[in-house]
Amino acid sequence: MTAAVFAGDGRLELTERAVPRIECGTDVLLAVESCGICGTDLKILSTPQGHDATPGVILGHEFVGTVRDLGADVASLHEGDRVVVAPNIACGQCRWCLRGAWLHCENFTTHGIFLDGGLAPFARVPASACHRISPEVPPHIAALAEPLSTVVHGAQLAAVFPGETAVVIGAGPIGLLYTALLRHAGATVLVIEPAAQRAGLARTMGAAAAPAPNSAELRHTLDATTGGLGADVVIDAVGSQFSTALQLVRKRGRVILFGANATATAPITQYDITRNQLQVFGAYVGQDVFPVAVRLLEQRAMDLEPLITHRVALEQLPQALDDLRAGRAVKVQVEFH
Repeated sequence: MTAAVFAGDGRLELTERAVPRIECGTDVLLAVESCGICGTDLKILSTPQGHDATPGVILGHEFVGTVRDLGADVASLHEGDRVVVAPNIACGQCRWCLRGAWLHCENFTTHGIFLDGGLAPFARVPASACHRISPEVPPHIAALAEPLSTVVHGAQLAAVFPGETAVVIGAGPIGLLYTALLRHAGATVLVIEPAAQRAGLARTMGAAAAPAPNSAELRHTLDATTGGLGADVVIDAVGSQFSTALQLVRKRGRVILFGANATATAPITQYDITRNQLQVFGAYVGQDVFPVAVRLLEQRAMDLEPLITHRVALEQLPQALDDLRAGRAVKVQVEFH
């Protein structure tokens, strides 16, 4: 089979690999239907490399597939079941796992980054990573389960109520998913985005307005929407906008820091957080709420079609990556038939 492999030094190679086989009793072999490209993939494939990954690994951690084979110990699935994959794997035995804090597992690993993932016609994953999803959900939408789960986690931390105002900073795929979900939750959503195409997508997906950063429109719209109080919730979906978030949130408001940027620093005054009694949360992945993301997709609770700008075959992936880097694409799904 042809697979998209991380070749090291920011390079992607389409190479021939053997179809994986069942190796232990809890393994599941999937025929992959669709696999999304994430910002993490772009970081892995950048120079200098912006995210760790195992050289030689098959990339792709946002995928949906059909069970083709399974190990003797798998009781929860059957051949023909359609599943989405929760790619983050904890050991279950270290100090953090035993405290129930699996996200901080000392042996934490991820399919599509450190273990082979879904950018190939077939993928082997543990049964514990598989969540059934209805065949009524189109493959390119079903493959959004993983990124949507991370957004569900952040939205739960934000505890948004109908009638509140939420500001989302950044209209990349994650920011757009936040926009759709917060609007579905009944909030008025304002999105801050400099790129006209992405601002337009934000409005299509539920934003009341999508002003540019540092614009008069931004301050005017926020003041008009909140009576000058500021937003109830601000989501930094970029990873470098903590200071901006603190300027936009109201007293006693909530700030969700989602975007991951290991090098970004923020000039903040701790007193502003203390005096204004702000709640600041870091939000990272969403393994615990994966079933919620699946239900949202099955219920067609939100129209996520506009988010996906490119649906391509595996051999078209190099060009699609160039389109992502150049800003010509927003969300790319690789499809297998």
